[in-house]
Amino acid sequence: MAKTILIPTDFTVESLNLAKIALQNNLDKGEKLNVILVYGQWVSTSINELLFYSKAKVLEKLETEEFKTSCQMLLGKYENTIVQMSIDIFSGTNQNAFENYLLGNKVTEAYISPNYSFKLKNSSSFDLTPYLNKSNIPLIKVNWDTSTVLGQENSKDELSALFFTHGQMAH
Repeated sequence: MAKTILIPTDFTVESLNLAKIALQNNLDKGEKLNVILVYGQWVSTSINELLFYSKAKVLEKLETEEFKTSCQMLLGKYENTIVQMSIDIFSGTNQNAFENYLLGNKVTEAYISPNYSFKLKNSSSFDLTPYLNKSNIPLIKVNWDTSTVLGQENSKDELSALFFTHGQMAH
């Protein structure tokens, strides 16, 4: 049976470094993985917006081509490790809702980076890190060097950024 890991994302290529590190860690262990990339965004309370709400359309607006391509690259590189990689939105309003989300998705561990600041896409977006810090699942904290590669000061969202960032486990 595959292990399910949760990785928060902000739909930037840089945020996929957590996925890359998680996959590499589990590749060494030979485990099969289900990977859930999740974004925090509250749903509107407007009845009109709720009637026409579509998670697929919201995700389509949030995902960039670079992000999609980077996900495909990860799927290709770790095809023997990844059983399934999905992208989801958590829209709960409290810790209990988040715990139920983890339970419903059978999440066994999560990865976060204490030194990474998520780039929220809109005013209804939120960082999932506080929820993950309070959860009961094993939480792996990863620090990676977020400094720019020489000559790539404005390329944080380029595909090469995913494969030229070095990660290490936090203490």
